[in-house]
Amino acid sequence: MQEVFAKLYEWFGLIPFYSKDMGDHLRGFDVTCTDFIATPWYSYIGWIMIVTTALTFALQYYIVDSSRYNKARHWWFFALGLVLLNFLIAFAIPYNDIQDGNFCNQLKLNVSDCVGFGFSNALWSLILLVVISSISIFRSGSTNCRHTTFWKP
Repeated sequence: MQEVFAKLYEWFGLIPFYSKDMGDHLRGFDVTCTDFIATPWYSYIGWIMIVTTALTFALQYYIVDSSRYNKARHWWFFALGLVLLNFLIAFAIPYNDIQDGNFCNQLKLNVSDCVGFGFSNALWSLILLVVISSISIFRSGSTNCRHTTFWKP
């Protein structure tokens, strides 16, 4: 799973928003600079992104599920909350490692790498929310919001 999330966050090598060194750190390159045996942040953050997206989807379509909140703008409020949460998670974890010096000293890491990774995570969470909210079978159990999607306001 580690490499699946790595490919996603690095946009399949086409347009990564952060340096290769940040990618190595997120793969788990250890402090001694010998091997990839440290925390595999790609996997952890990737699963957190999937879970938070699923919880946001469930919150909108099954928990809140109110006729008052079934407009397109409400979908965007939930999406904005999800994007901000996932950005903060993906930004904070590597940022804390940089501030604590908990990375290989041969890697050149900076705050812009953290911002780029946070942006990448936020964008993938939005894409995932659009996809799962577009599939009508997932929304079919909702009473009031089953017609609210990214595509149909």
